[in-house]
Amino acid sequence: MSALAVQNLEIVRGQANQAFKVSLPNLVLSPGEAIAVTGSSGCGKSTLIEALGLILEPSRLDRFELVGQDISRVVNSQQKKHDLTLSRLRCQYYGFVPQANGLLPYLKVQQNIELQAQIQGRSMDRSWLAHATAKLGLETLTNRYARELSIGQRQRVSFLRAIAHRPHILLADEPTAALDPDHATTLFEVMLELARDLQIATVVVTHEWGLVQSFGLSRLTAKSVGPSHMAFEPCQA
Repeated sequence: MSALAVQNLEIVRGQANQAFKVSLPNLVLSPGEAIAVTGSSGCGKSTLIEALGLILEPSRLDRFELVGQDISRVVNSQQKKHDLTLSRLRCQYYGFVPQANGLLPYLKVQQNIELQAQIQGRSMDRSWLAHATAKLGLETLTNRYARELSIGQRQRVSFLRAIAHRPHILLADEPTAALDPDHATTLFEVMLELARDLQIATVVVTHEWGLVQSFGLSRLTAKSVGPSHMAFEPCQA
């Protein structure tokens, strides 16, 4: 069973002559599989990942399967009654790592990490959490407030928070953009390792071509297929 299967997804932003279309003809991700989304600035990478994360409503969608469930009708619907359903699906099945980390500054690191699991009423695996914080070099920072951390530390905490509730899918939008090369490589390596260990399918938007190649990731890359239309198609790293 695939973690995520999408066919003929299209998103249109803007109207009339300002309209810009982003499309994804096909994507199938197995549990534990990782894929990079690449392309030039402004090509629609973040738009695509927001659509995959059930945040943006598509203008066209033929198929959307989430862990074996066909949710195409709900994703396609413009009825407000389905907003709560989509919110529950995001909460249960997804983990998100935004560019700006999104940590709550008035909570301590430990509280930020456990937040999503607490919202869902899930208990934390303490031994796994200790292992993960050590892998990310966060074991001495768990009682500090998020506002006291460096940018790199915040990004590592943001990643750990995204997977602490054991989601099926991880969406990471430029998670290494604010990091120096050494810290970027470390985060990328640990992110892929922990996601693979937990069998989390991972989609990572990145401009780090070197990291994509170093870790041998398959990728979806943006290609122009017409005026104001970018399609993301598979390409080997």
